[in-house]
Amino acid sequence: MPRVFSEAIEPRRDDGPSARRTRLCTALAVIGLLGVHLALAQQSLVLENPTVDEVVHLPAGVTYWQKGTFRLYHHNPPLVRMVAALPVIWANPVTAPIYEQESWTRPDPSPTNFSQTFAFFNAGRYFELFQLARMVMPLFSIFGGLVVFDWSRRLHGNRGALLSLSLWVFCPNILAHCRLITTDVGSTALGVAATFVFWLYLRNPSWLRAAAAGVMLGLAELTKFSMLLLYAVWPFLWLVRLILTTPRAQIVRRAAVGVAHGLLIVALSILVIDAGYRFEGVGIPLQRFEFASGTLTRPVAGGIRKAPASQNPLYALMWTFRENRFRGTILARLPMPLPEHYLLGFDEQKVEADGIPNRLRRADRALKEDDIELARKEAGSTDASVGGYPVYLNGVMRTSGWWYYYICTLLYKVPEGTWLLVLLSLLLLFVQRRTSEAWADEVCLWTVPVVVHFSMSFLTDINLGLRYVLSIAPYVFIAAGKVVPWVEGLSGPRRRVGRTFTLATLGLTVTSALWIHPHYLAYFNWVSGGPDRVPVRLIDSNLDWGQDLVGLRAWCREHARGQPVGLAYFGQINPAMFAFSQPGDSFDWFLPPVKPGSTVPLPTKPGLPPPRVVGPSRRLVPGYYAVSASLVYGLRWRLYDPSPDAWAPVWDAGRDAFAYFGRFQPIARIGHSIYIYKLSQEDVERAAPLLEPRG
Repeated sequence: MPRVFSEAIEPRRDDGPSARRTRLCTALAVIGLLGVHLALAQQSLVLENPTVDEVVHLPAGVTYWQKGTFRLYHHNPPLVRMVAALPVIWANPVTAPIYEQESWTRPDPSPTNFSQTFAFFNAGRYFELFQLARMVMPLFSIFGGLVVFDWSRRLHGNRGALLSLSLWVFCPNILAHCRLITTDVGSTALGVAATFVFWLYLRNPSWLRAAAAGVMLGLAELTKFSMLLLYAVWPFLWLVRLILTTPRAQIVRRAAVGVAHGLLIVALSILVIDAGYRFEGVGIPLQRFEFASGTLTRPVAGGIRKAPASQNPLYALMWTFRENRFRGTILARLPMPLPEHYLLGFDEQKVEADGIPNRLRRADRALKEDDIELARKEAGSTDASVGGYPVYLNGVMRTSGWWYYYICTLLYKVPEGTWLLVLLSLLLLFVQRRTSEAWADEVCLWTVPVVVHFSMSFLTDINLGLRYVLSIAPYVFIAAGKVVPWVEGLSGPRRRVGRTFTLATLGLTVTSALWIHPHYLAYFNWVSGGPDRVPVRLIDSNLDWGQDLVGLRAWCREHARGQPVGLAYFGQINPAMFAFSQPGDSFDWFLPPVKPGSTVPLPTKPGLPPPRVVGPSRRLVPGYYAVSASLVYGLRWRLYDPSPDAWAPVWDAGRDAFAYFGRFQPIARIGHSIYIYKLSQEDVERAAPLLEPRG
């Protein structure tokens, strides 16, 4: 929390000239560190194009302002998208014809189709509009840095707080995501800010501090559904402090007051959520919702029902066999105090987090083959296995996750210097004596990281990237600040050794951030083998999220010099976009051959003629090829076609469609995420058996 805000809750004491000078120097150091952070983030966002998720987030945010409804892409709450969309709204993008398209007019609009239509009508300014939106995103990170500093300052003093802030400022993962129009850093910053305000309340409870915590909790909930964990974490933190710091004679009275404060916090947080959604759909009876997640549904009586129509294939599948579990119960007519699209978005996230039951996939296939009895049998099966989005770890691709995925991700993508400081701070928990209140402070810092890591590892099947546990970062950085006062408490040579260790480890973290600049998404520490290790440790948003198409265009302009380049791109930007945004600055490309049987045409939009397509090349020829790392390592994806008629993706490339490129050695890597190959005739002949149709 910025100091000026926190002092509204805890007034500052008046100090002498020496203390004022110290505060001035500290303030200048904070401004300098955050200025460096902002400069690194802003420069890197200019050099990389929008990622896979961003191209959907921004157009959705535009609709929230222009149409006053949150029905498009309610996959996460709207606050971050709305902030990102503000400068774009002021820039007057072309939107009127988009709202006439089926991607908007259908009862369940398609976020992907809408984003593609937005790209089509704004092609000439597409990169400019995204750059405007991205420029405001680091403000969340600046705010988060102020919170990290102020919380650490109250626990560890100014020097410890500067260490915590430095770890935040130079964290490659914070720098990677603070530039993007996604919810990860926004939720991380507002989540830790809310918990900080709640911590201030716990130290000195009052109605005013409880109200402030409730407002901040509501704002955090407007960023990402994972922040719902705070509703479980905060009561635990309150209980721990009540037990550790309250005299027995006062426990009952303080508990009663705490419960009253807690009710205020919950009520205000819900009010803020409702206001954030402009109260759209508040009060709808529970029975009217069409849910799909296992949490909010039950099996259909008889196994099968005629489901409502949906463009979402997962919903179309789930609704056939599942229905709202509250229908026919005493809760059916209960008016919901939360917005309609908040509840639907939570349900959608739960479907993604839980995975799709394999028994329902089999039942759906049986139903499509008109085998009703088999469909009922499969739907009622006790098979608990699930399948989901393909996930990758250490050279292995599969459709279900690993419980240790996030442990590995943190080991690979957190700088070695940061790891050493965090491990030392953990060690100090066991070697330093502390009061009961100090233990309560430590529990407050470490509970969120433990709960987040446990939840993502054991309660979901999402193994897509470090960004899903990014909210751990500020708490462990604050905890690491205790290293400084501990070192300063040593004497003689031990203090010199401690200072040297602290500066050296911090230097490793700073060096890591500067070394990988501006390609922060692709950061891997040196111990893990770095971003160019073969095979790579992780893919998708950990390495290759479609961010380097702009870098590829620059490389082609300098090296290909008019030669066509075979391009298999993991992203949601049509490579033809350059011809519209910067005429004469595009590059000639074609789709490389695919593994036989791995690629099929995507369905065309209803009412529109299928585009004339060129399709993947029939044979591999010598020349330049550019293939995204995620596709080299086997991820399935939707592909664009080089035909000018094909604006949206038209090919569904299955698993390992381009994996044969893994047999070749890249001559260059664009931002560590796009591999450049120059194939000779000998290479072509070596790959020929892999591309021959199967008999």
